[in-house]
Amino acid sequence: MRKITAGLFISLDGVVEAPDQWHFPYFDDAMGEAVNAQLGSADTLLLGRVTYDSFAGAWPLREAEGGEDAEFAKALGDARKIVVSRQNLRFSWRNSEQLTGDLVEGVTEL
Repeated sequence: MRKITAGLFISLDGVVEAPDQWHFPYFDDAMGEAVNAQLGSADTLLLGRVTYDSFAGAWPLREAEGGEDAEFAKALGDARKIVVSRQNLRFSWRNSEQLTGDLVEGVTEL
């Protein structure tokens, strides 16, 4: 049986929306290590559509640009990405697929 690990960016005062306004301005090496410890070691990511859209809009470009986070961006691109949505989705980022059918049954199968 595989293990599901949940991760959430949240500020100390409980804010989870708009991480671009409170997360990125304070990003440092320690935070990078924490993010990499969770996301960088995952072989499969279970994402909601909004998070997927955000990731797919940023990480492929970062990988292609070859900057300091290109290795992490490649690891995310190489990981299997399963997106949960009731909408019919099309994907441009490699290794992406949609979880169809019942959520609990689909996740249990994973």
